[in-house]
Amino acid sequence: MNDMSGMSGSLRKRRLAPEDLASPQLFRLLLRLGLPAMFGLSINAAHHTINMVFVGMIGEDQIAAIMIVLPILMLVAAFGEGIGVGVATEVGRALGAGNRSRAGTLASVSLAAGAAFGAASALAIAAFPDLLLFAATPALQPLAQHYLLIIAVSIPLTMAQIILDFLAIAEGNARFSMWTLVACFALNIILDPIMIFGFGLGLQGVAIATILSQLVALSIYGVYHARRLGTVRLTLGWRWRDIADLRPVLAVGVPTTLTSLATAGAIAAMLSLAGTYHGEAGIAGVGIALRLLAVGTLPVIGLSLGAQSILSFAWGSGDVARVLSAVRILTMVTSAVGGVYGLAALGFSEKLASFFTKDQAVLSVASQAIVATHLPFLLFGLRQTLLVLFQAQGRPKAALAIGLAQNGYLLLPLLALLPPFLGFSGLLAAMFLASALTGLLSAVCLMRTLSALRQRSAGHPASIRPYPSFCP
Repeated sequence: MNDMSGMSGSLRKRRLAPEDLASPQLFRLLLRLGLPAMFGLSINAAHHTINMVFVGMIGEDQIAAIMIVLPILMLVAAFGEGIGVGVATEVGRALGAGNRSRAGTLASVSLAAGAAFGAASALAIAAFPDLLLFAATPALQPLAQHYLLIIAVSIPLTMAQIILDFLAIAEGNARFSMWTLVACFALNIILDPIMIFGFGLGLQGVAIATILSQLVALSIYGVYHARRLGTVRLTLGWRWRDIADLRPVLAVGVPTTLTSLATAGAIAAMLSLAGTYHGEAGIAGVGIALRLLAVGTLPVIGLSLGAQSILSFAWGSGDVARVLSAVRILTMVTSAVGGVYGLAALGFSEKLASFFTKDQAVLSVASQAIVATHLPFLLFGLRQTLLVLFQAQGRPKAALAIGLAQNGYLLLPLLALLPPFLGFSGLLAAMFLASALTGLLSAVCLMRTLSALRQRSAGHPASIRPYPSFCP
């Protein structure tokens, strides 16, 4: 009986064990890491989208209130994503170099820093909620503030969960990350209608359901690390001087943080302009389009996250040929996923928008915004592939240049120039052009980067041609 129990426990442990990041079956490995990460992030997007569907049953003002709060939450989560990307990259390189001790220290210090930052952010939001809701109309201010004050409790939990997700993927265990997100999502789906309609909590019920589901996810990760099912060992025994290990983590993560901050600011600016031209209907309509865009971007990001662990491990071990092969595969897969989703959204724009609302004014705005945001989405896979390659190589400035393009130095000037002359059509044109130009820039720079990798793999680094001035 004890033997059978031991065999069963051993089998469960093997099933939960990370993948071999040095596996020669590269395409299979990419799928085994990328598909769970893609599915996990898609579930996350679906979770927020279904939240919007439930909120839409209450009213359009509630949808607009959530969209007003969203940039604030993205602002804070940007730091979690930055730490997550940074620690995942550095942990991947450390594992590739065979240094598990350093990988554990990096992971432990980064998790502690993320949780501390989340707690400080929650206190700041609770102290100054009015200052943060600058895009809210007078009708939306009370709704948005009540929702924000409750959801602020979840911020430390969000930071910890983001970092733990990245760590699981970095050590090659995207499956565990996926199933944890599935559990979190399933519980949230069950709790949403109970809290919103059963207890009559309305918008506040959405926030409470989110907090409860996050607590469950963190409990699952707690068991995972307590039983040492992964490769990376979290510890409370790190010393204050180990905080210096955050420097490379932050250096790699800064581009992701700044990119997310730019995205949060861009969303706030786009929603504000939409409200200027079409009021609450404009905010809700553009918000629906941006939510659907997130549904499409997260699968592509998930695939690239799975590949990033492969790229970081290979770069840490000095295997340039493997990096080159992984980039080629990732480019094909992400481009296919982005292309299929973008075309589907364009073909069914009005039908997709109707899942959120039946209000004709909102539907009209949403349909136009979906077309403007999803047509250039066909090139998003190229941008994401280039971004994770730069991160794996430890090139933060190059990653920053690509990451800030779409919602930063390309979008903001267009928002300043086009809407004053073209009105709402100018807003749509700015959204389209920023995405399209980012895709084209990424395509050119990715080709040049692949050329450099090919020459280095062939053993001719001296013959590598310099990048054009417009490439990082």
